[in-house]
Order: sequence, then structure tokens, then C-alpha cells
Amino acid sequence: MVDDPASRRHRRISSIAQAYRDSHEVMSAALSVAIFAGGGYWLDSKYGYKPLLTICGLLIGCVFAIESLRRLLVRLDKRTQRQKESLSIKGAPKE
Repeated sequence: MVDDPASRRHRRISSIAQAYRDSHEVMSAALSVAIFAGGGYWLDSKYGYKPLLTICGLLIGCVFAIESLRRLLVRLDKRTQRQKESLSIKGAPKE
């Protein structure tokens, strides 16, 4: 495999893009919790149920956040497995 400057640049840009994608998923998870909890708080203040809808919104936001983070971890695990396989194919020593 040729390791020319263009391929190194492509790999570096690709890894930066993956980092942005991963950080976007983490931020989306945090925002889903905040938005649903904030919506529950707003509904509580509007209808007078005080803690009930805030807690429900928080729980719904946590469910969405957990699912988003689970998908992120599955994708990271697959990426790690592909990297290990590519290293073993190239003849690098296995860990």
C-alpha cells in the first residue's frame, strides 16, 4: 500500500469527520434530555401538575438519549473491529 501525502490527508480528514459525527450524537443525546425535560417543565407551569410532567419529560428524554448513545457505541465497536481486522490483514502483530 502506497502511503502518499494525499492518502494520509484523506485518512486525517476522514478521522476528523468521524469525530464530528460522534460528538454530534453525544450532543444530540444531551439536547434530547434538555428539550424533553424543558417541555415537561413548561407544561407543568402551564397546567399546574408541577413535578409530574417534568419527570415524564425527563424520562422520555433519557430513553431517547440512551438509544442514541447505544447506537453510537455499536458503531464505535464496529469501527474498532474493522481497524483490528485491517491491522491483522496487513501483518501487524495481534494484541
